Amino acid sequence: MKKDCYYEVAYTGGMVARVYLLAANIFRYYVDPTGQYAPPKQSQAGLHARILAPTVAEYGSTSVKSRIEKSASAWTIVTDNMKICFAKDTGAMSVWVSDKLVLQETRPISVGIDGSTQFLQSDTEANYFGGGTQNGRFNLTRQRIVVANTNNWLDQGVASPAPVYWSTAGYGVLRYTFTRGEYDFASKNASLVTTKHEENRFDAIYFFAPTPYQLIHTYQQLTGLPLLLPIFGFYEAHLNAYNRDYWVKASPQEKGAIKYPDGNYYREYHPQELPEELKEQTIRETLNGEQGGTAYLLSARGMIDQYLANDMPLGWFLPNDGYGAGYGQTDSLQGNLQNLADFIKYANNRGVEVGLWTQQNLAPVDPEHPQVSDRDFEKELAVGVTALKTDMAWVDAGYSFGLNGTQTAAAMIKKVKGQDLRPFIITMDGWAGTHNTAAVWTGDQNGGQWEYIRFQIPTYIGEGLSGQPNVGSDMDGIYLGNNSVVNTRDYQWKAFTPIQLNMDGWGTNPKNPFAFSSRITAINRAYLKQKTMLLPYIYTAAREAIDTGKPLVRALFLEYPDLPECYSDLVKYEYLWGESFLIAPIYQNTAADDEGNDIRNGIYLPDEQQVWLDYYTGDAYQGGQVLNNFAAPIWKLPVFVKAGAIIAKAPATNTPKEYKQIKLTRQFEIYPAKSNQVTIYEDDGISAKYQDGEFAQTMIETEQAADELLVKIAPTIGHYEGMAVHRTTELAIKMNQLPNTIGIKLAGQKCKLRQAKDLTEFVQDDNVYYFDKQYLPNPYLAGMGTNLGQSFLRIKLETVDVSQTEIELRLTGVDITVIPENYLPNEQVATKAPIDLSSSSMQTTTLSWQYADESLGRVTYNVKVDGVLYTGIKEPKLVVHGLLPNKQHAFTVQIVTDKGTTAWSNEQLF
Repeated sequence: MKKDCYYEVAYTGGMVARVYLLAANIFRYYVDPTGQYAPPKQSQAGLHARILAPTVAEYGSTSVKSRIEKSASAWTIVTDNMKICFAKDTGAMSVWVSDKLVLQETRPISVGIDGSTQFLQSDTEANYFGGGTQNGRFNLTRQRIVVANTNNWLDQGVASPAPVYWSTAGYGVLRYTFTRGEYDFASKNASLVTTKHEENRFDAIYFFAPTPYQLIHTYQQLTGLPLLLPIFGFYEAHLNAYNRDYWVKASPQEKGAIKYPDGNYYREYHPQELPEELKEQTIRETLNGEQGGTAYLLSARGMIDQYLANDMPLGWFLPNDGYGAGYGQTDSLQGNLQNLADFIKYANNRGVEVGLWTQQNLAPVDPEHPQVSDRDFEKELAVGVTALKTDMAWVDAGYSFGLNGTQTAAAMIKKVKGQDLRPFIITMDGWAGTHNTAAVWTGDQNGGQWEYIRFQIPTYIGEGLSGQPNVGSDMDGIYLGNNSVVNTRDYQWKAFTPIQLNMDGWGTNPKNPFAFSSRITAINRAYLKQKTMLLPYIYTAAREAIDTGKPLVRALFLEYPDLPECYSDLVKYEYLWGESFLIAPIYQNTAADDEGNDIRNGIYLPDEQQVWLDYYTGDAYQGGQVLNNFAAPIWKLPVFVKAGAIIAKAPATNTPKEYKQIKLTRQFEIYPAKSNQVTIYEDDGISAKYQDGEFAQTMIETEQAADELLVKIAPTIGHYEGMAVHRTTELAIKMNQLPNTIGIKLAGQKCKLRQAKDLTEFVQDDNVYYFDKQYLPNPYLAGMGTNLGQSFLRIKLETVDVSQTEIELRLTGVDITVIPENYLPNEQVATKAPIDLSSSSMQTTTLSWQYADESLGRVTYNVKVDGVLYTGIKEPKLVVHGLLPNKQHAFTVQIVTDKGTTAWSNEQLF
């Protein structure tokens, strides 16, 4: 029955549902036995958390044209794009989009005092994603998840749930509720998906789109577009309590003793744990170290000094933890605020922003009579705070409490700062809509253990698939540690993630990047610097996450939807960083020596037509293969860049203040292979004015044909406050030799270039080129490995007005040929293929075979597993992870020699 703003569906038995048409591809289906049809119930009085950005009423459902069609078997609500059908005999709902059946109930919705459940037919070809922070998981197909904070930060735990999921069948569902849920994606019954929430009502919003990106983005539009992190948020942060504990000078052997720059060791004590006999020897920690000497060394200011003295990037600093550690030791809130202001001034002068933790109210309970222990976030903003972390006390069973906290904080930021400061809030208990005001932290975890790297990789991927592109965790955990190899491996991969938090003060070693040997410190420095060098690329990808739903940490199938292996556990421990980089973290000890030099197996490079380049050596690898025995010495994270990529870069910096200053230089790194086009995004990096159109974009494109390369940089379009329009431009183009001709036009006028005689002259002059045979994409890795220098043509142009000047570079005689390291020779050698394939069973399969022809010398093996090619296998065995149980898999093997390959063995099923 058609009502004013909804359709009413009556079921046998008395259940009545309402269908609200919210947009051409969105509708709400609501069953409420009470007949109130109210918004979701908040978890306690006084909360106003909003899941939806525009409310149901604000959508204006009357704008969606619709009609009712009746047939012998169903009643159907018909729009221009959708058909929502209700079967007359069962009452089950089905949805057709563009004449394709997308969603189908197997039985009507069940609503009762034990909860509300929907039963959907599972498409055997479909995959399911979402659920928020589901530790250790990204593809939820054949799994059961809980949509609730389990306070479990281990594998399979849930830290920041979201009541949303979507399917590659072309639909997504947002359960409009604040109650605990449980979703089963065909874990027991391959043809059935059940989703349940613990409330006596059923309220869900269905959205439809043809691609995964569009589904993710539609969900974000429903619940509010993600926040754009400020530039400083991409730098490393240091967090600790500098206003509570006591320090005592200690011996090097004493448990918990930490060496400080003065050469002495000190041990930290919580006030409640301080032995009576040590009280006379204590030094009280502070933010500003007013007493000087050792007290200054142990202060928050002293830690900032340590970062800068160690040449380490640091973007922001949280000097309190909220649990008994405020930010001042005066007898009034106003006095403490002044102490905070003094610290902020010191930090800002060194280029570092300041945030605060909170586990209590954001405003005094009695604003007219604030207590010294109160928090007043509005006044903290007024003295210069730019970030907030809502911690454990913001966890609540109803989930509206934590969401209300981040939304309230965001409103306070807007009230105090207007458009001058965008919200930057980190929370540990999100829900649907959290991404609109906050980034997600994955919880307290241990350092020094491989497990906490391993399961976080798919966790981060799953966050992006849940519409939350901004995610971060503690560097080498908050607890434990004391393993330098795990420490640096964590720093390496997290340099290619959005947010990096140093939660110091709770582990067995300091949680900073210079806690271990000089070599480990140098490696950590190199990767933190790497991130700052890639900030133009990263920031562009961050804006893309808002505009298109493309997360920064990106599942491979999002870019390669037609490759079945990109949905499988084969790619569970790798991801795309934006569209041009593939990251394969070192997440376990595979064959490491005492120094941590290791190998990485199971690196899948998608697309057999795509060449991937080792970013740090320049070695080429053909896509469509799984690499094994890939060398990963202690300094090296496996990072691959697409041939054809255009990477926007910047000089390395230590602080966001420095980054703002180096914007007078534009840098582009080009890996020519085919024509490409990218648009680089920029804004002021801290305000919310980008939402009002205050930003700029620059398009750069390459055209590759035979041995000619054309590079065009269009004039920059747009403007923002403080934008520098007069800039130099540097290009670094990967090629094997100096091209025959180099032609440059600036605004259509020829520009004469001269060849620099050496790198020093190139750096000092403009309108010069230099063929650099020792180019390093990350110069901070110099000396850590051998043969790292790559051949790049480097060009440096004079300062121009980039808003008015098109740059055109034309090269002839360009040699960009590569021979992939995993090249498969076509010739066959005259020997038999391997025989006697055998296999264990279950999900981890060990395949082995026999090879007896020793005349071929040292060989490697190729294996096809269900058609996916594994290469670089040095022994006659292969361990394959993540295969589906209770299903046969196909294997075949061949031998690779210097002269050619054998035929493939007969295919065998195990």
